[in-house]
Amino acid sequence: MWNSRLLTIVLIGLIVLFANHLAFRALEGSRIDLTEDRLYSLSDGSKEILQRMTEEGVKPIEIDLFFSETTGKTLPRFIKNFVTYERYLRSLLKEYERASEGRIEVRFIDPVTDSDEAEDALDFGLDGKAINQEGDLFFFGLVFQTQTGSRDVIEFLWPNQQETIEYEISEKIYSLLWPSGKTIGILSSLEVFGGADNPYLAQMLAAQGRTPREKWIAVQVLEESYEVRPIDVGTEHISPDEFDLVVVIHPKGLTTKALWALDEWVVRGGNTMVFLDPYALDDRPPENPQQPWQSLQYRPASDLGDLLEAWGLRMPANRFAADLDLAVRRAVGPRGPAETVVVDLAIEESNRDETLDTSHPILQGISSLRFLLAGALEPTGAEGSAETLLVGTTEAGSTLEIEPGFGDGDALAYTDLNNPARLRDALVPGEGVVGLGYQITGRIVSAFPEGVEFPAQEPERPPGLPPGVELPPPADSEMIRREPVPESERGEATVLVFSDVDVLSDAIAFERNFLGLVMSANDNHKLLLNSVDFLLGARELMAVRAKHSISRPFELFDEIEATAEMETLDRERQLRADVEAAETELRAKQQELSGNNAALFQKRLQDEVDRLNETVQQGNRELREIRQARREALETEEDKVRRSVLGWMPTLVLMVGLTLAVSRRRKHSRALGR
Repeated sequence: MWNSRLLTIVLIGLIVLFANHLAFRALEGSRIDLTEDRLYSLSDGSKEILQRMTEEGVKPIEIDLFFSETTGKTLPRFIKNFVTYERYLRSLLKEYERASEGRIEVRFIDPVTDSDEAEDALDFGLDGKAINQEGDLFFFGLVFQTQTGSRDVIEFLWPNQQETIEYEISEKIYSLLWPSGKTIGILSSLEVFGGADNPYLAQMLAAQGRTPREKWIAVQVLEESYEVRPIDVGTEHISPDEFDLVVVIHPKGLTTKALWALDEWVVRGGNTMVFLDPYALDDRPPENPQQPWQSLQYRPASDLGDLLEAWGLRMPANRFAADLDLAVRRAVGPRGPAETVVVDLAIEESNRDETLDTSHPILQGISSLRFLLAGALEPTGAEGSAETLLVGTTEAGSTLEIEPGFGDGDALAYTDLNNPARLRDALVPGEGVVGLGYQITGRIVSAFPEGVEFPAQEPERPPGLPPGVELPPPADSEMIRREPVPESERGEATVLVFSDVDVLSDAIAFERNFLGLVMSANDNHKLLLNSVDFLLGARELMAVRAKHSISRPFELFDEIEATAEMETLDRERQLRADVEAAETELRAKQQELSGNNAALFQKRLQDEVDRLNETVQQGNRELREIRQARREALETEEDKVRRSVLGWMPTLVLMVGLTLAVSRRRKHSRALGR
């Protein structure tokens, strides 16, 4: 009997062992990524790059991950973040190696102090961080090498940049194997290339009361993959032999000559990106301490006028896109409470399907965009081209007309841009979607169907003349004639137009963390890179960026805040109007009170002043109570979540555990009783 049982156990063991072997052979290389954001899986774009490597038979690329595991053990507690990130990178790089079918070879190196590996890390250009007085260096970087001698590195890997690491790895592989060789030309009236290192430009700006700026981070991001060169705003021709793509940023006050050059480029089939703005933050007025109010008359706006309309779009002057549903809630002053700013628009995961054409390649993987003081784009229905809305407001969107200067009566002015309550009061929501970004495609019609004439030399501009004012040429000036582009030389073009320049600016698209490192504040930079790659044909990198960001939004809290604000919006508007009217009347009464009036009349005026003061105080008190009620609603929900996580859920688990334990004990007791 025992022999038969032993034989049965041995046979079962052999069957299990054989089944495990068969299962291992069948599932070898198979992996399951159960994380919500597919953190340990490669994006489709990365897989396309690896597949292209296999199809083209490229020689293997070596990827070395340098991580100072031994040296790092002496670091304080925060090294745990680096250890966790290194483990994630190991898994991700192994996934690259596995999916490449031998085209990528990965090595993991621990560069111990004074070792050959540490010297190699320095020779490769990795950024070793000194961690003690003995000079020990902590390395955490990647080195990419081809067998032909090409090399690239990621000097140092910070844990808070995990969301973009797959794109950085795939971009390094792509750039090493298939250098783009593409050139982007940027035509801009702003100092997007900076001027701090150019003494001549710095001297010119100083004469205008301005200081040179640093190169925009967005330009630096483009320079990582492409050659980027400026196009002179006074150019008369943009050559396709020099540029593969033209990016126009804030084209303010372009001359007829420059407009012709841009129009000719597009009509001949040149792909283009255009960023316009009714109020660009980086377009700052000349500094004049003697007359500071003149800055409020300065229009930091840009447009292409007839050029844009001929292409198929228009952007009305002084009209700003506004949307209460997309409005950013933030502090406006240094000490004031957070307020809803209806011209500061944020597109988030919760409303991206409503505001973005998610089927378009440039918007794949875009989870958050921010537009500040953007204009309103409208299609004109021009012949020969098609306009496609890419980015817009919600159906609750509308526009506000905001004029330069101080305003008059109910009219909004630049002085109101820092008064979110006044902007909200003036907004009439629900007028429909306002266009923030469009695509124009086709054989685009020229804005110069009869050709153009312009002076060989631009007339000298007198000091103080506002940009955008084109002077007539001198009577004896030589004129240059340009004939219209022949029909046979016209081509199909794609033009992407956005009604905001700030979407690219350092202040809106990027931020610095507590270590001083530049990080993306949203997906604005992805919009730029996706658009460039789309127009230049680098679709694989677009697909890598299509991987969504890691996001854990508190949607319940956002809904509560939005609902509470909508419920109190009308009451707040009425209270502010009452307070403003009372303050206006109060100032008038106080002026009367200061005059030489009879004592009885002064007594009546003082009573009126006291009453108006009470009205103002009561209105402000009620406004504070409304804001306090909103905060209490949020705090109540936070308490509920905290109790459920720290109280009810553990209690429920404990009760279930006790119930199961009692049930098992009863079953055991009954079994013993039988």
